[in-house]
Amino acid sequence: MSDALEDYNLPLHIGGLFANMAASALGVLLPILFAYTTFNARTTSRVQSVIQTARTFGSGVILATAFIHMLPSAFANLSDPSLPEIFQEDGYSGWAGLIAMTSALLLHLLEFSATQRSFSRAKELQEQRALRQQMIGDTYPSDEKKRTGERDSLEDGRGHAVEDPAQADLQGEDSCRHVGHVHGGEILLANKKNKTQHQHQHQHQHQHQHMPHALADSPNGTIIREDEDELEKERQERRSREIGTYILELGIALHSVIIGITLGTTVGPEFVSLLIALLFHQFFEGVALGGRIASINFSRKSLSPWLLSAWFAISTPLGIAIGIGIRSTYDGTSVVALIVQGVFDSCSAGILLYTALVQLMSAEINTNKAFREASFKHKAIQFGALWLGAASMAVLGKWA
Repeated sequence: MSDALEDYNLPLHIGGLFANMAASALGVLLPILFAYTTFNARTTSRVQSVIQTARTFGSGVILATAFIHMLPSAFANLSDPSLPEIFQEDGYSGWAGLIAMTSALLLHLLEFSATQRSFSRAKELQEQRALRQQMIGDTYPSDEKKRTGERDSLEDGRGHAVEDPAQADLQGEDSCRHVGHVHGGEILLANKKNKTQHQHQHQHQHQHQHMPHALADSPNGTIIREDEDELEKERQERRSREIGTYILELGIALHSVIIGITLGTTVGPEFVSLLIALLFHQFFEGVALGGRIASINFSRKSLSPWLLSAWFAISTPLGIAIGIGIRSTYDGTSVVALIVQGVFDSCSAGILLYTALVQLMSAEINTNKAFREASFKHKAIQFGALWLGAASMAVLGKWA
């Protein structure tokens, strides 16, 4: 240990800390900055295509990170001969796979619970909206029903005609139609000739609720938004992507802290080669995460994309700082260190495998209607980006 401390180059490690932060920040911010920059219509289309390609490239990066960088390390650490018998062949040798599988299953349950809650809420709002429209339709029959009732009344001899033109004009001015929205039980009525406005109170037996803003008149006079269901579907999809991004960030951050600690405690010539490999590693992972963040379309005032980016940018430097701080007492071959690293790598592998296979590759390619309808050239570019991302991280696996 004393010889290793003598070879420890503290300035070089501190420089590596800031270099990792810069590489991570550059990778994660590039897709986000492109998404938030205003271009003309043609350039915007190209930028969106670049972001989509970067996101697909990142899917390959995440997949290879789990298979090449995390799982082998987890199996090696949790099957080390120095560990207790429970981790050996006589005990149970599949701990790394078991932990990874468990983390993936728990992640699936968590995502399902979150999306189910969002779906239930949307269904409840839709039922309430349908009930309000039905009650208003019963209260204010459609013009067609009114005309049918007047015609039947005249045929039965119970109707009457207005012969005085002045009286007809007066009746025309007094006729009103529904053009507003229900707000606290008040129904806004406007004169057909825009000369007068009247406000009537209408008491309901149910609680008063706001109705959506109107876009078009329905046959019964109720004003509805025809695209409201489509907007609700888009909100659910956006929420699902948002949850997936948070989970992806968690998996990457766990792994980044572990490799940061490893880098912070590495000494000698091995440090330089590991640092270079990790710079590319963090940049590619940043592109993958940044592409996912950019796809959520946060509002420009939201701090979420910048907070997510900042946490990723400091995760590896945080691990390096921890490694520098514990360099004199840390022993990477100790039982505690092997188990902690193995468990963290296993959890991260399960999270990233689920994210890459289910949320990224399947959702963005296999079940994506827009992708299926895209041109052959677009599909070829996206598949090429996916495989290139996986190949790049597979090659880096030789050093990091």
